[in-house]
Amino acid sequence: MSQKRPTSLLVVVLCLVGLGAAVYYGINQVTEDIGTDVPGVKAPASGLELRAAIEKGDVAAVESVLRRGVNADEPLESGRGAMTPLMAASAAGTTDVLKALLKAGANANARTGEGRTALMFASGWGTAACVQALIDAGARQNERSDDGMTPLMFAAARGEMDSVNALRNAGADINARNKWGQTALMAAAIAGDASKISVLLTAGANVNEVDRDGMTAANLAACADTKAAADALKTLLDAKADPNVGNSEGVTPLMNAANRADAEKVAVLLASGANKTAKDKAGQTAADWAASRDDEPGRALAESLRK
Repeated sequence: MSQKRPTSLLVVVLCLVGLGAAVYYGINQVTEDIGTDVPGVKAPASGLELRAAIEKGDVAAVESVLRRGVNADEPLESGRGAMTPLMAASAAGTTDVLKALLKAGANANARTGEGRTALMFASGWGTAACVQALIDAGARQNERSDDGMTPLMFAAARGEMDSVNALRNAGADINARNKWGQTALMAAAIAGDASKISVLLTAGANVNEVDRDGMTAANLAACADTKAAADALKTLLDAKADPNVGNSEGVTPLMNAANRADAEKVAVLLASGANKTAKDKAGQTAADWAASRDDEPGRALAESLRK
């Protein structure tokens, strides 16, 4: 059984209302699929050999397997999430292997059962060099997976900055939406990546777009738990993101920041005009959200917000 690649878990977080709960729309299954076998399904020997060579970046070994008549587009395992050799090379970031597979006739636009392409894997898990090589080979930059994810969304969420730039320069749709109504800008906001946010805004991303739950990029950044999330939030606010747009339950960025007792985000929002007396549909203010934590940081922040 092949070993899981040590990639970090990406979870797309939507801070939903109610009793301070959070709804997680994950694309973590993509990470789980990379480098794993399908339970109960034995991969063909050639597939195991090819995968091992791909992950090692061993071009000679890959070419040796292909010379024995193995189809360059044959999935490495069975199942809806099974990747082709090109997808595996894209996810592994082995550019030389990827180019060898393309030279051998691999289809740059093949899809898994969930509609994922090599460019999506390269954008989220591989390297910018892989992304560019696929674009040069005719990979479609605006292809969508079954859940509406585009290569740019994967790049914005967890890929390299240069991958975002390569896709943007190739004409990727900046404001495309996935099935949750999220854009690449929202993915970058969730990741708390100010640099990617800046690039996407410059490319024309709509800073005040809302997803199907009424969440803006600013509200998503307010929910983000990364160390740089406050910088990401400030970048959005400096670009005229509205700090007072609540989601479908009226929960604003300030309320979400207060619920996390994140004093830095709260300060950034207040400096940008966030209304600390606004109430959600349940009648709760940001101070109430902070106090609901029932801990010292929450109580201190609630007291500050009530002044």
